[in-house]
Amino acid sequence: MDKLREPVVAGAFYTADPALLRETVSGYIGDAGLDPDPDIAGVVSPHAGYVYSGPVAGYAFAAAPASVDTVIILAPSHSYPVIGASIYAGEGYRTPLGVCEIDRAVTDRLMELGLSYDSMAHSREHSAEVQVPFVQVKWPEARIVVIVQGAGSPDLCSGLAGMIDTAVGKDGYLLVASSDLSHYHPLDTAALLDGRVIDAFLSGEAERLGAVLGKREGEACGGGPMTTLLSFAAARGLSGFRKLAYDTSATASGDRSAVVGYFAGAVSRGTG
Repeated sequence: MDKLREPVVAGAFYTADPALLRETVSGYIGDAGLDPDPDIAGVVSPHAGYVYSGPVAGYAFAAAPASVDTVIILAPSHSYPVIGASIYAGEGYRTPLGVCEIDRAVTDRLMELGLSYDSMAHSREHSAEVQVPFVQVKWPEARIVVIVQGAGSPDLCSGLAGMIDTAVGKDGYLLVASSDLSHYHPLDTAALLDGRVIDAFLSGEAERLGAVLGKREGEACGGGPMTTLLSFAAARGLSGFRKLAYDTSATASGDRSAVVGYFAGAVSRGTG
């Protein structure tokens, strides 16, 4: 088993220059202008190239608590067929900012509960990797747990959420559901499709989100992770659901004919 997962999209999705990367990520978080909310337990964060989705991801991490010990990254699979979910069982994720260590205690507990490690699920997956520099900048001492999730069936999402609920403590954690929304529609169509997904997320109902995605009334490449986050919220009795930011690739590219949607949302204790 490889002890470290090496970066595969540094220099492509984000800069490989450590100083510039730190400055860029810090800028995204600072430009959001949000105060950290200690009641937030999970966020939705996009995973495209930083020039496109970085500002929206900045909102997710800016709003997250100032102090977090363990970040559980729930990521979809783009290039490898994952059956169920695969947890990364190595020692850390390397980025240009250094090595972000795996929380071995939580990872081992999740493996005891039934998750397994498939190296191919993690070797090329960008949707988890692009979240890690944000973790490193916001919480330099935090450790991560990385789960690449396959299909977003209700049973899979609720079962995975139950495992995470069992494995993590009551405080000091954050779940990050890595997801972009609709892909390559005209701007007006994207806004309609994305609005349905966002409304379903804000309802806090995993079943409603699953129905919107299942009927193709909206799109989210990380629909599984988003649904798992809502299932976790139900398991923990979290009742606050908030929209933090929404944008599309048109802002960066100027192309309104075929855009990708980006959403930052939060799950918190309380009423949101």
